[in-house]
Amino acid sequence: MYKKYLYERFKFTEEYKNEVVEFLRHTTNVEIGGHQLWDGYRTHLMQSPWELSDFIFALKKHEKDTGKKIKRFLEVGFASGANNTILHKFFNFENIVGIDLFTSSLDGFNLNANMVRKNLVLISGDSTANRTLKLTESLGPFDLIFIDANHTYDYVKQDFENYVKYLDKGGVIAFHDIDCPDWPGINKFWNELKKTEKYNMTEFVCRDYRLQFGIGMITMK
Repeated sequence: MYKKYLYERFKFTEEYKNEVVEFLRHTTNVEIGGHQLWDGYRTHLMQSPWELSDFIFALKKHEKDTGKKIKRFLEVGFASGANNTILHKFFNFENIVGIDLFTSSLDGFNLNANMVRKNLVLISGDSTANRTLKLTESLGPFDLIFIDANHTYDYVKQDFENYVKYLDKGGVIAFHDIDCPDWPGINKFWNELKKTEKYNMTEFVCRDYRLQFGIGMITMK
């Protein structure tokens, strides 16, 4: 008899969340709290299992509270697509757009694996370039936007100001690395947004391991 996969049998329980965390730990390295050793190929997931599972649960709750399924996903900073694939497993997006320069040391096999079985459009280019913005606008609007591209303050600010315009009513926009010591510009901009009090803002932060990231989630008031 066919047994449903983990991501097909979502439940709002701590027991189920622990299953998700353990699943994610098998895709991350030990410095993030996972079970893998660094292999030099960037084939692992650059996410905290605890932060990502909390984010998934918050998105599922957002769907439940709003009665609106998250169907269209824009990821600004696709990299090899590992994060994209995890979220896609849990939400089965109808349309996905990924933006990246694809200049970092990515493993080609990993990238290819994370491109399959998706209704996916990849845009290769600077996230702030007019060409990139026009292409993205033509493919929107989006129910979920995840910003994880250039991590400097100026770029993060531009990415938010540019892409929040493409967020559909009732949608979610999120940042990666809001609590990462290596990229203080993201934390600076995140705190500036909090001071405006214009948005509903939630933080998912785990500081138990050497590598720290942090995910920030925003919905409109």
